[in-house]
Amino acid sequence: MSWKVLLECEVAARDVLSGHFFELGALGVEERETGLCAFFVADTDTQALRVQVEDYLRELEHFPETAPGAWSLSIEDLPDQDWQANWKAQWSQQHIGKRLSICPSWIEPQDADTRLVLRLDPGSAFGTGTHESTLLLLEWLDGMGDLSGQHVLDAGCGTGVLALAALKLGAAFTLGIDIDAEAVRVSRENARDNMLGTGSYFRQGDPRELGPEYHFELVLANIQRSVIEEYFHDLLRVTKPGGRLLLAGLLETEEDAIRTLAQEWKLPDPEVRHKGEWIAMGLKRPLECEV
Repeated sequence: MSWKVLLECEVAARDVLSGHFFELGALGVEERETGLCAFFVADTDTQALRVQVEDYLRELEHFPETAPGAWSLSIEDLPDQDWQANWKAQWSQQHIGKRLSICPSWIEPQDADTRLVLRLDPGSAFGTGTHESTLLLLEWLDGMGDLSGQHVLDAGCGTGVLALAALKLGAAFTLGIDIDAEAVRVSRENARDNMLGTGSYFRQGDPRELGPEYHFELVLANIQRSVIEEYFHDLLRVTKPGGRLLLAGLLETEEDAIRTLAQEWKLPDPEVRHKGEWIAMGLKRPLECEV
């Protein structure tokens, strides 16, 4: 017998809560209509698990960007069954735009001769193309045409999916950075598994640490609004004049705040794309923009 944890919460909190479940030892996490379902092995101390999850939920209540709202938590036992196989059965190959495709390792990809396939497994680092914010940027990348010769920064790389997709689409070099060491490890593994180690580099850190020698034609940041605001100057600084900065991880209600930020730097009006309650915003650094 094993355990499942059912957590009803707001959409904005689910990414960080999913990561927290993995940190607590979850073997898998599903996103459901009203929240999350996490799976744990039979010898899990469920009383201690409940306390840890509830304490974390109370912490999140202090941060508007990830507030869980009116949450409810329950822990139920699972009868003996191959739940891991059932979990895997819920995943399938995902076509993105006209050219990209993401496929778990246990599935034989279809249309590999006509699609650029990335092999990525759902896991402990955020970003395998299923969340709206990640999907928004993947679709944006897919529609940008040939990225040949471009240098791309993936700030807050998670699984490295955006950096690796850019390489698949022709980018000359991609740098992925993340403050989470586990995300960097997973990104490196994904690059190796997709034979994209050449041309990609992943390291732990944040945009502020990038020196004046770093300049990118394309900067991607799929991170929370507060983090975008904190590092906006540095994200813009490493974007080449004439280059583009694509932002995601934003809710529709946060669009005005980012527009105001762009206006403060005298940037052109951003292009905004929507998916559900999430948005992505595309900004261009003018040739004459001093940062």
